[in-house]
Amino acid sequence: MRTVFILIHALGYAGRSAAVLDQCRMFINMGLKPTIVTFKYEPRFDEDISTRKGDFALPAGASAMNIYRELRAPLTHDHGADWSREDDESSEGLTVSRSVTGKQTRLDYFDHTGRVVKMRMLSSSKPTKTLFYRNGLVVMQRDYEDTGACGRERSFDIVSGKTTEERYFTPDGLCYVTRHLDPSSGRQLGVYSHNPSAGTSRRFAHNTPWHADWLESLLRSERDQPFVIAQHPTAMLKLLETDPSLSSRLYLSHVNLFQTPFTVGSELRADYAQPFRRVKEMPVVLSLTEAQAADMRTTFGADNCDPFVVPNVIRDRRTRDSIKKVPGRVGIVCRLHPEQKRVDDLLHAWVDVVAAVPNARLEIGGDGEARKELEKLTTRLGVGDSVSFLGWLDDSVDFMASCTLTVSTGRSEGFGLSIGESLAAGTPVVSYDINYGPSDLIRDEVDGLLVEDGNKTQLACAIIRLLKQDRRTAKMGRRSAERMQALFSMAAIEPKWKAALEMADARS
Repeated sequence: MRTVFILIHALGYAGRSAAVLDQCRMFINMGLKPTIVTFKYEPRFDEDISTRKGDFALPAGASAMNIYRELRAPLTHDHGADWSREDDESSEGLTVSRSVTGKQTRLDYFDHTGRVVKMRMLSSSKPTKTLFYRNGLVVMQRDYEDTGACGRERSFDIVSGKTTEERYFTPDGLCYVTRHLDPSSGRQLGVYSHNPSAGTSRRFAHNTPWHADWLESLLRSERDQPFVIAQHPTAMLKLLETDPSLSSRLYLSHVNLFQTPFTVGSELRADYAQPFRRVKEMPVVLSLTEAQAADMRTTFGADNCDPFVVPNVIRDRRTRDSIKKVPGRVGIVCRLHPEQKRVDDLLHAWVDVVAAVPNARLEIGGDGEARKELEKLTTRLGVGDSVSFLGWLDDSVDFMASCTLTVSTGRSEGFGLSIGESLAAGTPVVSYDINYGPSDLIRDEVDGLLVEDGNKTQLACAIIRLLKQDRRTAKMGRRSAERMQALFSMAAIEPKWKAALEMADARS
């Protein structure tokens, strides 16, 4: 059984991670063995993987690995050890303040002069971090893994407070990786991988060659040549640094590659510019939409980059079928980012909407750094009585299914998965016509409405139209659900992935 390695930074709980897990389900159906590989240090990696539920659970037949876990495991002699515990818990000669908030416990340790020397944080009695102070300033932090042992120790510049060194430990206290950083710029000054049994330490300039070296050893360990799909810009760089003969390689971007105004002719995003300088070395480039594929051909030249289009799976993720529409409910679900999601545009448009449809209600699902300012704006605009901020929703698709319509005001997208999920749940969408996704998913006047990007007047008018035309809006919802099932179901997308993998074998 051939392995498909899916390279990402971290496995989260948002659209990209949902797409990756759907890929795993399709690969299992194809008789392959999907393995998600993550490169971010995650202290509770094992715990997170084992406690995932629903659509975000790792499907049976798939596995997940993290570089730090894989490097640590063979060097650990006592998995139950807790090398720093005695030092962390010591209160000799100190006074201790204890405060409890729910499951969180904070312990502050003071010397005889009343100066704090240590602070510990615990969650459900398990340590999460310990800070050490010198002259009132933090000089070191310990982070704890799901076993309870310290897995990482960070040292800080006493002037700037920025990280100067990171050390990573086994539960029994053996340091297997050291990273040095320039506190003024954050630039890595060297990564050292330690092998105590051989008595050697190997230096790498920064994370990319270190991770690539580990990745290449992973690929060499496979009996049959694996497929590798890099789905993050740093993962692309790491795969590019491995021996190309070891794997059948594919490169997939989940985002719009361009900077503002996010269309062909614009500068590439800084994080993607570096790997795509080497686009000729990418045997198969994948795109989520035909529009982005066309723009990539224009940007890089069709001879250098001819993307194969494999959209994300769009499924009806409702937890139950009998979800009734709430008349007048308009929803938006997104991270409340001050610039990217432009919820402020929707609030300005909402002034006209609620004036025309007094019983309309705008309900905003999500959270983020812009929430407080958006709440203040709601008050200033005088629409507070008709707007609710719901925070993060456990069942966001159920919420979208209950709405008369949903709205998307993002500045740029790679695909627009939340738009698709709303359509699949039978709820039409009013969206700015941006790159990429809205026009690929929404047929204007058929299963939603597309309006000029940034035109708040058109946005308000479109929302008002759908609120006032109940029958037409309901018909749009039925059509959109049928189309999502026909074009973006797992059964529809799986053959595209099969063709992409065959292409990778032929070109790699």
